[in-house]
Amino acid sequence: MEPKPDIGMKIKMGNKCFAGIRDLDEGRSIDETEIGELCAFVDDRPDCADFRLICLLKALLAYEDLLSDKIKATLKSTILHFKYSMSEPGIDSMCFWSENHQLLVASCEYLAGQTFPEEIFLNNGMLGSLHRDHGEKTLFSWMEKRFRFGFAEWHSNTYYEEDAAPLAVLIDHAQNPEIGAKAAMILDLLFLDMAHHRFDGRFVAASGRCYEKQKKDSALADVNDLLRYAFGDMPGEPDYRRISACVLLSKKYRVPDVIRRIAAATGTFVIKDSFGLNLSEVKKAIPDPALEERGLWYWAMEAFTNVETIETTVDMVNAWQMQKNAFLKGLSVVNKLFLRKLRLLPPLLRILNPATQGVAIERANTYTYRTDDYLLSSVRHHHPKHFGDQEHLWQATMPHHVNIFSTHPGCPMFDDSARNFSPDHWVGNGIKPDIAQEKNVLLMTYDLRKRKGYLERSRQNQVHFFLPFSQIDEVLFQETAVYLRVKESYLAIRSLVPLERTGPDEIAFFGSRLHFAVVMGARSEGMDFHGFCAKVSQASLSVSGRSLNLDLDKRYCLVYDKGFYVDGTAIPAEFPRFDTPFVKARREPKAIRIEQDGVSLTLDYPNGIRREERS
Repeated sequence: MEPKPDIGMKIKMGNKCFAGIRDLDEGRSIDETEIGELCAFVDDRPDCADFRLICLLKALLAYEDLLSDKIKATLKSTILHFKYSMSEPGIDSMCFWSENHQLLVASCEYLAGQTFPEEIFLNNGMLGSLHRDHGEKTLFSWMEKRFRFGFAEWHSNTYYEEDAAPLAVLIDHAQNPEIGAKAAMILDLLFLDMAHHRFDGRFVAASGRCYEKQKKDSALADVNDLLRYAFGDMPGEPDYRRISACVLLSKKYRVPDVIRRIAAATGTFVIKDSFGLNLSEVKKAIPDPALEERGLWYWAMEAFTNVETIETTVDMVNAWQMQKNAFLKGLSVVNKLFLRKLRLLPPLLRILNPATQGVAIERANTYTYRTDDYLLSSVRHHHPKHFGDQEHLWQATMPHHVNIFSTHPGCPMFDDSARNFSPDHWVGNGIKPDIAQEKNVLLMTYDLRKRKGYLERSRQNQVHFFLPFSQIDEVLFQETAVYLRVKESYLAIRSLVPLERTGPDEIAFFGSRLHFAVVMGARSEGMDFHGFCAKVSQASLSVSGRSLNLDLDKRYCLVYDKGFYVDGTAIPAEFPRFDTPFVKARREPKAIRIEQDGVSLTLDYPNGIRREERS
């Protein structure tokens, strides 16, 4: 039996909820056609079926009295027939493993088993109460790791929506109060990330997974309904066909006041935080080698074909009969008995050097300089010269929601529709640069000479920048630089090679080793635009060996893949879990305390204590 063909991103990412859920919440019965359509989608088990199922469970749990007997029977049938984990039988094209999917599927399993504890679930013949217990175990494991390490899909303006929805449903409907209490803490941390990295009402930051349209236009970010709900000053009306409806309609969760105050804070702040684990850290941080512990963490960070993970990946595929899954079927090339028996998979990967190694989302140390006039955000030394995928490694944001960023244009590694969207022209990078930032100054080096990888398509010797010129008030070009003004905020991009205007919103620089300095400023900092241009253009920008140097008000030096120095002082490459004006927390904290304007929130995860206080 073969799985059904992938249905494509447009359908998968379509309506995940139904507009009538708002009417149900206000006590009105509805035309239930859309609910039936969502059930049919889930019954087919395509990728993203779990996005719909959490909304269907919300409808049943919150509004059962308003639903007809017919649609309740349909919902029950859908719930009892679903496949809730990779270990269950059935060939399909669902993705169970990315960070958001792990949370969604475990939440659905727990809530389904809780709702029908005495029923036999028909996909694997397991009693509902056993599904509840399995989902509960998976949820506690998932939430504990996110409290310790942060989100693997850090700062994602797409996948934070998919995380927020199941957390909100658990808060409202989990019968085990410990699940609800801990889900609230993880949801608090998600909203804290958005509050920390907020400019002109939008969530704008370097990110572990981000797509083209949201990078270019933050009005299209999937989290905007969450921002509107949490912070209240974004125009427009929410769309209850989105999965975020589960958060908007929550009865038990409220965004803590201290997080709202952080979002609204004015002034100049440096926000440093740390997310996830490097592959080299995983075995020590997660000592349990079980597939449902360390294995699921590897797959949450999309680390399938790395030297450190390939043996675990093959074990998971074989143990859970995932050989025909649309996303994983390409692993048949290395899933050979003799390779496994002779422990040849890691050395084989070293020889092949597959470009798919770059899919892994490793630890991120992010640095954001947030002012009232602009925001500059980046991830420091994020595995330069490695293959890339969906990471959005830096972004400048100016007034009127003008976003500026660069990529090394990549080419998707696969032709099938399930996996053909990254890296590409504007998503991710073919080869990742080295980046370091200190306040309003960012240095960046791309070295594109890495050995060609298996599955890598043609490699372009260029780096390009997205510059939405139609939204920019003033532009000044020089041979190797461009200067921009939006209102009274400024940005400069300097290089050592000539730039070319390659599109209506694009400039490009060509070569196999490319170096850049990005500098931001504003009139409020004591200089008009032409003074800013003169100052930055006169600064010395040079390369010596592996070192990129900029002499501005200070001497900045980025030593490729080695370190970052300001006035000769080495700047740490790694950050604590949080180092911001509002919260300090070490790596792997047991408790986190957030403070602003005399209001605080304490999250004591091991003891399940979530406490708000006023001084």
